[in-house]
Amino acid sequence: MRAKAVSIPSDGSLPMLFALLLVACATQQALKVNLPRSGDVAMTTVKAADEQSYATASNEQWVAPVPFNENEAPVYPPELLAANLLPMTVRVRVVVDEHGVVTDSTALEAPTDYPQFFAAVQAVVGAWKYWPLVKVVPAAGVSTDIMFNGYLSRYEGTATALPFHQDYDVTFTQKDGKGVVTTAAPAQ
Repeated sequence: MRAKAVSIPSDGSLPMLFALLLVACATQQALKVNLPRSGDVAMTTVKAADEQSYATASNEQWVAPVPFNENEAPVYPPELLAANLLPMTVRVRVVVDEHGVVTDSTALEAPTDYPQFFAAVQAVVGAWKYWPLVKVVPAAGVSTDIMFNGYLSRYEGTATALPFHQDYDVTFTQKDGKGVVTTAAPAQ
């Protein structure tokens, strides 16, 4: 292959061409915008195995626990947004006492390379509150009042609030620096 000869104009247009090229490159650089990166979190409850549930008698009624609407969701760890990671799921067990107050949380499954995801879950679940799990044994003329989280509930029969645990899959998702809402854990 033979090199081609290039002629350089002597009329001063080369510096002008070079300056125009620099302005074009600078304009391209100025058009790049660094968008703030954000991520979203989806949570789904995980059904407990039968051996992890209370034994029930035929005459008992159960009032299922319900999380308060005000419970905050975990936040995507900001320091990991630039990494543009695939969706990460943390399975967490939340232990709740008979008053509807979270007493413990444990990672059942979490990405070992990114402990920040479980830390983000633990940062909020300790403050969660629930309407408690209540076992009611019907009894004519008997009612039971149970106080929890500043609320009084009356149950017809002999009622007992019980501790329980609930497992959640918490899925942290982001795509191109923007949050993507998912309603369940993504397919593996």
